[in-house]
Amino acid sequence: MSTYEEEHGLSRENSEDARSASVDRRETRSQFQELFQTFGNNNSEEDVDNSMLLLLLSQMIPASLQQEWMEQMEQSDKKGCSESFIDSLPRIPASKIKEDDSCPICCCTYKEDDHPLVAELPHCNHKFDLECISVWLSKSTSCPLCRDDVMSHKPGIDTSQVELEEDWGMFG
Repeated sequence: MSTYEEEHGLSRENSEDARSASVDRRETRSQFQELFQTFGNNNSEEDVDNSMLLLLLSQMIPASLQQEWMEQMEQSDKKGCSESFIDSLPRIPASKIKEDDSCPICCCTYKEDDHPLVAELPHCNHKFDLECISVWLSKSTSCPLCRDDVMSHKPGIDTSQVELEEDWGMFG
């Protein structure tokens, strides 16, 4: 009759390494529990306990999980819209802008500029100078007028009228 290790292609050395790693984890957990229990006590060595507690905690958490958490924290720090979203906002042609239309953020009329760049937000259809709304949306995901969440109304891109670009080479 064969052993478990033989049936599953495990060597005794690997299983012994796993056992020693398990023992190391148990020791680390017990140290962590002891420090955690003393953490609530107000003693003079509190800063030392805090650093040891964090060190032990970092040893217990796998590096891949720590990296994933750091990436999530970095993403949560970004509260505004992405640059690609801001760049994809629909532009209003200069011919459709009235003489007295103005940006609600800077209060300047659009026609003061020879080539106005006016962007329209999806869903609420409010219009702004592209420069003004770019700064606003880099810090927030809401419309400055109605506070509508612009990210919840991402417009779908209609690809039905798009010509497919084929690589015919230089002389096609």
